[in-house]
Amino acid sequence: YRAWDVAHREHSVVRALVSRAGYADRLRGTRLSELYGDPPTSVSGYLTGACLAVSRDAWEAVGCFDEEFFLYGEENDWQRRARSAGWTVELIDETGVVHTGHGTVADDPSAGVRSRDLLRANIALNLELDKGKTPAELYLAGTSVLDRVQRSARRQRAARRRPAGPRPSVIITTNRLVFGGAERQHVLLAEELDRRGYEVVIACVQRFGPLVSEVPQSVRVVRQPWWAPVVDVGAGRSIVISGDTNTETGFATGWRAAGRGRRWLVAAHIPPNPHDPTYSAPLAAAMRRADGFIALSPRHWAEATAYQNLGSTAFFAPNGVSTRAEVAHVPARPPVAEVPHLVMLSRIVKHKNPHLLIEALDGLRGLPWRLSIYGDGPDREQLQAGMPADLADRVAWRGWSPGPAPALADCDLLCVPSRSEAFPLVILEAMARRIPVAASAVCSVADMLDGGEAGFLVEDISVAGWRAALDTALRASGSWKGLGDKGFRRMVDHYTVEAMADAYEAAIAAAFG
Repeated sequence: YRAWDVAHREHSVVRALVSRAGYADRLRGTRLSELYGDPPTSVSGYLTGACLAVSRDAWEAVGCFDEEFFLYGEENDWQRRARSAGWTVELIDETGVVHTGHGTVADDPSAGVRSRDLLRANIALNLELDKGKTPAELYLAGTSVLDRVQRSARRQRAARRRPAGPRPSVIITTNRLVFGGAERQHVLLAEELDRRGYEVVIACVQRFGPLVSEVPQSVRVVRQPWWAPVVDVGAGRSIVISGDTNTETGFATGWRAAGRGRRWLVAAHIPPNPHDPTYSAPLAAAMRRADGFIALSPRHWAEATAYQNLGSTAFFAPNGVSTRAEVAHVPARPPVAEVPHLVMLSRIVKHKNPHLLIEALDGLRGLPWRLSIYGDGPDREQLQAGMPADLADRVAWRGWSPGPAPALADCDLLCVPSRSEAFPLVILEAMARRIPVAASAVCSVADMLDGGEAGFLVEDISVAGWRAALDTALRASGSWKGLGDKGFRRMVDHYTVEAMADAYEAAIAAAFG
């Protein structure tokens, strides 16, 4: 290590792999190494972010760090953007400033593994943002090869590898760990299976995302291209639980074919098309080769298979958002407000139907109500502009919410008017708070609301249908507390995180016969 090694030359796939292999110092100063042979003044790549001085003009011109980076790499990305904007990156010889890597995780094996996985993924992210997706994936695939052919790397892998146990290792795939319903379920399922003693790895086949910060360190999170399905798990049996996307299916197909004792379950989250095949013919054919298809409910399975064959082995595993401990002492709801507060919490796109909900309520001006619409999305501006101007005092577009708690804090009735959903988690969020729900009867919603016994089920998904349902509901607001309690009890009985994990455990056991 030399004092100026905080300075790095412009990165490339080759330089990143040379550094990963541990040869950057030996090859320093050559075109193959990211390290400078002599102390530089102007830096063509980036300075390690341990001690940076940034001019205010540059910061305001370039903008903040990219929040997609977590723990590593944001200073690399920022300096690349700064250099592209015409700013310079310079190394100053300042005595007394010394940086050594990995100091905060030196004595914590789990944190050390997470640190290395984050570093690897963020090097790939920097390559992708600078050079494109293909170089990033070549780097990731190259590191997987190095870990298997390099003697020192093989020893490290062997030391980390768990011995065979009574439970199979579980790999859960996702495209990205972003704030979405399916992605949130991946994290909750991984955490619960880990708590039950499974070795769990989350494999992101595109990029990481903000949810990586919420994954416990005992669950490994790796980024791996779908076409290079290599994931280190313990000896013995293992199973991959994939989503129903092309990339995840491709990953699972290649992963299972690469070894014996491997199984594959497809856990579907895409809303089924009730009138046509949901999946392309090649994707459906690929998923039929899995050891089972996990549907969210019987109606989900019926709709998904109405127009195409997805195999003969089906399991049912509902989603869950709260643990039994979290809902053990949920207080009773306060009385419904004199002017009932209706809430919609959703990504704002046309098929979620916020405009339909507003139009339905527009015909009920003689009844007391107010509506808050939380969320953002590509269609918000258009849909908000189409709202009657004289409803502005009763309908509020609140924008993005940091989570369900702020949006549902004083909600009297949650409205889910969407015409396309698989298993809307916002319904469970309301149920967990004893908030009654009115929802379109799409896919799993009828199962969730017990055919209308645990909420207002709207079969006619039209302005007239929703207007009639809300007219009935608003005239009987005194029943909302009891309906919210029914929904809460149904959630506790069927839709906790533990219930979800129980169903997945049963499917895993069945897959191994």
